Amino acid sequence: MNRNVRVSLVLAAAIFLWLASGLFLSPATDGDAGQSVDSTLTSIEATWVEAEQFRPQLSLRAKTEANRVVDVKAQLGGRIVAVPVEEGAQVVAGDTLCNIDAEDRAQRIEHAAAALAQAKIEYDGAQKLKQSGYQSELAIAQAKTRLESARVAVERSALDLQNLSIKAPFDGIVESRPVEIGDFVQPGQLCAQIVELDPLKIIAVITESEIGKISLGSAVKVTLVNGDLLNGKITYLSRQADAVTRSYRVEAMVENPQLKFLAGMSGRLQIEGQPVNAHLISASLMLLDDQGRLAVRAVNEQGIVTTLGITSVGESPDGVWVAGLPDSVALVTLGQNYVTEGELVEVSFSNSPERVNSPDSL
Repeated sequence: MNRNVRVSLVLAAAIFLWLASGLFLSPATDGDAGQSVDSTLTSIEATWVEAEQFRPQLSLRAKTEANRVVDVKAQLGGRIVAVPVEEGAQVVAGDTLCNIDAEDRAQRIEHAAAALAQAKIEYDGAQKLKQSGYQSELAIAQAKTRLESARVAVERSALDLQNLSIKAPFDGIVESRPVEIGDFVQPGQLCAQIVELDPLKIIAVITESEIGKISLGSAVKVTLVNGDLLNGKITYLSRQADAVTRSYRVEAMVENPQLKFLAGMSGRLQIEGQPVNAHLISASLMLLDDQGRLAVRAVNEQGIVTTLGITSVGESPDGVWVAGLPDSVALVTLGQNYVTEGELVEVSFSNSPERVNSPDSL
């Protein structure tokens, strides 16, 4: 056998031994396979979060308004003879604002009283004649009419005399008093404008999406532009939206016994909404889903990632209050941007010793 043949046989034997060696290798164990699969899982951290009852706080731009503003006007014409109050003065109900000259109105009352006495005598005489059969029913009716007209004239004269003194209808402040002594006023002409600042009215508008979160009697806090804080309650909710803004009017009342707070001041109205079940989470856990809505990543006990939609209902120094989650949920706190919906992951719980899909748990 020559040298080339021997070399060929050696190479052939070596190739045969190399190919045959694969037949005798032991197959991989199940444990090894599990570790190989397990080593490909993404590691994340999660924490269990429990639902709590939360009262949302709605914050609205607001302004103060007087509870009532009334233009007190003259009911009779005449010359102003007295203006007992100045602009800016506090008045109580019944205080005189303006006095109109009585002229001959006292004499008119005396004349009306005399006419009433005469009408009564005539009516009584007609009644006696009726009993004697000398008076008709028509004459008696006419006498009664004259008697009633005389009574109305007396009452009208007395009322005119009373209306010469224009009085404040309620406790308040004289905002303006455009007349002076000597001015002549006509019926319906302004004597003074009275504003009531206790209680003080707070006005705001609320969107159509938030109107259902509040109700009459809800507690409110008002922070004025100067930093003063007031407490009150909602007293009015509009039932019809503004045609342009689609918003609703909200009114609240606050006490103002010292009249320290004025109408027209701006501020913020904070309304305590209806209680809801919500979770307090870190703002860093929130992301946007494929439709651009707020969502969070969660993981179940099998280590499968899910994406859950949420709605922000409030904020606090510790995070954001959100609704829409199960009462108890494990939220991904580390690695949420590196996993996808339905992915199997290796989970470590920051508030539990349990570890899902770790090699030691398999």
